[in-house]
This record gives sequence, structure tokens and C-alpha cells, in this order.
Amino acid sequence: MIRIVHILNQFFAGIGGEEKADIAVAMADGAIGAARGLQTQLAERGQVIATLYFGDNYFHEHKDQALAALLAELEKQKPDAIVAGPAFNAGRYGLACVEICQAVSETLGLRCVTGMEPENPGVGVYRDYHNDKVFLLPTAETASGMARALTVLAQFACRLANGDEIGPAADEGYLPRGIRRLVRVDKSGADRAIEMLLAKIAGKPFTTEIPMEVWDKVEPAAPLADAAAANLAVICTGGVVPWGNPDGFKTYRNTFWRKYNFSEVKSLEPGKWEAVHGGYNVAFMNSNPHYGMPLDALRSLEADGRIGRGKLYPAYYVIPGNQGSPAVMRRVGQEIAADLKKEGVDGVLLVAT
Repeated sequence: MIRIVHILNQFFAGIGGEEKADIAVAMADGAIGAARGLQTQLAERGQVIATLYFGDNYFHEHKDQALAALLAELEKQKPDAIVAGPAFNAGRYGLACVEICQAVSETLGLRCVTGMEPENPGVGVYRDYHNDKVFLLPTAETASGMARALTVLAQFACRLANGDEIGPAADEGYLPRGIRRLVRVDKSGADRAIEMLLAKIAGKPFTTEIPMEVWDKVEPAAPLADAAAANLAVICTGGVVPWGNPDGFKTYRNTFWRKYNFSEVKSLEPGKWEAVHGGYNVAFMNSNPHYGMPLDALRSLEADGRIGRGKLYPAYYVIPGNQGSPAVMRRVGQEIAADLKKEGVDGVLLVAT
């Protein structure tokens, strides 16, 4: 009988909702919460030997400690495979599932399977890792698809635990990770390319061997009629934050944003502000933070009455954008846009990095 450890957030473990989102990593023997459903699907094939769970907020605010605790417990349990989720459309949970699977596969060499809705921000991070030990199965958008999700996760986990060879994503049903393998086929690449071209010209269906990501086409908003009468805010992707990086931004692949109040700040003094970013040499930005957040120029325009109803929006938004997953950046943009709309902001200055 195969041994499975199921990893859940506080909600699906049955511990509580947002009021329990700060709980640290904990372990329960056997199956609790959604893991009971996984055990039902495993039936006689396997056993959920333990359920590990954590608070959504705790994981992202204490990621290193959370991963260390999870890995230590998994090393004791010695499972044959790991199931994380399903996370459906829950962004924090989806990102945690992917990061946990990545750490487990790298550190313990275990094969892992998780599941979530294809638009979950975790999917972009999963694809960025290109890890051949981690598999992500598509699920419904909400927990109404729990029964179906647990069925396919149980089946897949059994195959992983048994050491089965897993074929291409298109054949097996998991989301592709951008991994290409050498295989022997009947026709040369030139012949296959010509066949695809002819099929495309004839309007017939075909499947490309190198799918390209389709980028959104965004229509720009109409220009502000009067910038001097508008409520303006600033967004910075260069990673300029208060000295000490209080919210723990990483130099790459960030998954959250913050806004910092600067209503009483006239200029960004070196030593009080710094840049957190892995895409450029931050020494120049640290010597003059205005390169990335031009508050000096904005205050001058504000004093002249040329922007912002006599003052700017009192906080600026920031995320270090280096190696940002498109799916994550789309979600971040939507969250910031919702906050800007709630705050009555008319226009935004997006500072180039």
C-alpha cells in the first residue's frame, strides 16, 4: 500500500477561515479535512499517513520557516508521493502548493502532484520551474469541483508513488511545464513543419510542437483631460522600498505588492530607502532612490499645481518586477487596479525600471 502525505491550507484542513490564516505549519496523523476525500478516492490502493497544513498568510510571510518545517516533517513520514491542494482559484494557496512541491522535489527527491484552476497565479510559477518531478492538474474554478479534483489527484498520486513513467502533458492531462524531450518519430522536422503549414493554409486543425504564449492586447485608457485636476498615484516596479525591506520582497519572482505612505515625505533620502531587485545594479538606485521613485520631481510639479489637485495620492504602489510570471503580474495588476478604483484615483504614473 502506497504512503501519501496530503498538504492543505487552514481552510481545507478544516481548521478555519481567514481568522486562522496566520497559523504555523502543523501535522495531523492520518486524513483530516479534504484529505478524508482523498483517502476515499485512494481506497485500498494507498493511505494518507499524515495531513500537513498551514495558514495562507503564515506561509507567504514566513516562507523559509514554513518550508523548513514541512520538509522536516516529510522526512520523518517518508511518503511515496505528495499531494498538495487542490487550490482551485485561490491565489495564495495555489502559489504555496507550487512552492512546496518545488522544495520537496528538490530537497527530498519526491514526486508531487497538485491541482488548481488554470488561471491561478500558481500556474505561471509552476511553468517557470520546469520541474519534471512536479505535476499540476487543472481543476474547476471553485471547490464545487472538489470530488472530481480529488479523484484525478488520487489516480495521479498512485502512479507517481508506483514509479510509473508519465507521458506528455497532452496525453496525461496535466498542464505543460515547457519541458521538451527527444523522441523518435516517423517524419523529419521539415516534413512535419510543411504539413502544419499546409494545414494552416487550408484552414484545417493542427497542433504546433512549440506552443507560444499568447499575450494580452490591452487598449490604453483615454488620456486625462486635465492632469492638474486629477487625483494621481504612482506605481513602481523597480523595487524601491523603505530601508530594511520590511515586507520581505525577493529580488525576483515576487507574488505580492505593497503600498507605502509618503504623504509627509518630501524626498527619498539615501539610507532610508533602498532598491530590492535582481534585474539591475541597485547600487545606483540606493545612492539616489529618486531614479526609481521620482518623488523629488513629483513634489516640484505638485507645488506648481500641475498635478494632483494640489497633492498626490498619499501612497505609492510597488512590486519588484524581475522575472515576474505573466499570470502573477496579471493578478497583481488586477488587485492594484481594484485598490486604485476604491481610492478614487483618476490616473497613474507607472515609473519605468
